[in-house]
Amino acid sequence: MPKYYYLEVFVLCTWLYIVFKRKSWKPNFIEPYLSIEIIVIIFLCLVGISTIFSVNPVVSVYGKLNRYEGLLAFTSYCSVLLFSYRLINEQKLKKVMSEMAIVSVIVSIYGILQHYFLDFLPRTPMYYNEVRSYAFFDNPNFFGSYLVLVIMLTISVYLNAQKKSRSSFYLITISLAFIALLFSGTRSGWVGVFCGIIFVSFFVIMKRKYLWKKWATLLITLTLLVVLINIAEKGSLYNRVGTLFSDSYRIVTDKSTGEEGSFRLFIWKKSLPLVPKYFWVGSGPDTFAYVFPNDQEKKGFFGDMIVDKAHNEYLQMAITLGVPALLTYLYLLFVILRNAFKAVKNVQMDKEKILLYGLISAIFSYLVQAFFNISTVPVAPIFWAVLGMTMAVSTLYLNIEVKQDSGEETRESQK
Repeated sequence: MPKYYYLEVFVLCTWLYIVFKRKSWKPNFIEPYLSIEIIVIIFLCLVGISTIFSVNPVVSVYGKLNRYEGLLAFTSYCSVLLFSYRLINEQKLKKVMSEMAIVSVIVSIYGILQHYFLDFLPRTPMYYNEVRSYAFFDNPNFFGSYLVLVIMLTISVYLNAQKKSRSSFYLITISLAFIALLFSGTRSGWVGVFCGIIFVSFFVIMKRKYLWKKWATLLITLTLLVVLINIAEKGSLYNRVGTLFSDSYRIVTDKSTGEEGSFRLFIWKKSLPLVPKYFWVGSGPDTFAYVFPNDQEKKGFFGDMIVDKAHNEYLQMAITLGVPALLTYLYLLFVILRNAFKAVKNVQMDKEKILLYGLISAIFSYLVQAFFNISTVPVAPIFWAVLGMTMAVSTLYLNIEVKQDSGEETRESQK
């Protein structure tokens, strides 16, 4: 609950600052694109319409108890995207990424201590005797999604670091976050980071031999951590990794019981029929618990437990916000990633390319883990901020090229 209030207060104060200090609301680039603002407005309008026709409008405005992902939360997410898009330039971005890495050290260390029951803050009752770390995020899966973003963003800073001391610091930062991710037991986070590492290896490392040694150092370090932690934990890590393959095998061979992925498959099967039912405007933001079938089959799996999330961010949006809202969200992601890849081709400096690839990899990794996870107030604003920062830097680089091209045309006409 406090995290939700912090977000709302932050967004409100920032908007007030912008209104009263209009000079601050000036773009960091020439002739700024308006496409992002238009897409965001359309998305918010669709969320608003979904709220009006919601099965529970009050819940859809404020969000369900302990979730708080209603209309106000989505408005805040979009605001954070616009703030980071309009107000953060390249230098500020580098500073923000470095500061995120520093903060993650504290969060990761606390998560590691928590695994050994050495945490000093009161535990969430649900996880009182739980070895899975959740740090300050109330849930191991939420903690895992945060660490996915942090690890991928810090990797780009690590690759760009020139001084040995800085490289060592960022290597330690990534290692601590990786250990915390392992201790969170969040398999979707593991898959997300794995896919992110493959992405960086293919797009960044393969073409730059001078990074091979640095990359090998990182991969060897992470591999050793997996081996050592698995030994220390008496094989529990490998057993949990093994469930990824065993669950996948049962699904592919049509031997599924519904218990795969912590009952996710059962939830997905029961949720899919809701998509055509709430196709156009959804059931309303954060109302999944009100429309998920509460039949005998569900009670056989969960008893009296309330299922309030689809455990798949895209399926969740389709049901609660409607398919048009989901498609608008996906189009927003497409526009941001398309511009980022365009900008990568245009910039000359390797540092700038690696910075952009780092942002892209963070988005990509988060979207992968989101297929098995849910959006949450403590983490989602960070992701939306990354979206805005990616668009901001991409637009800056694209406009630099436009300016150079127009300058060349002017010189040609003068001749």
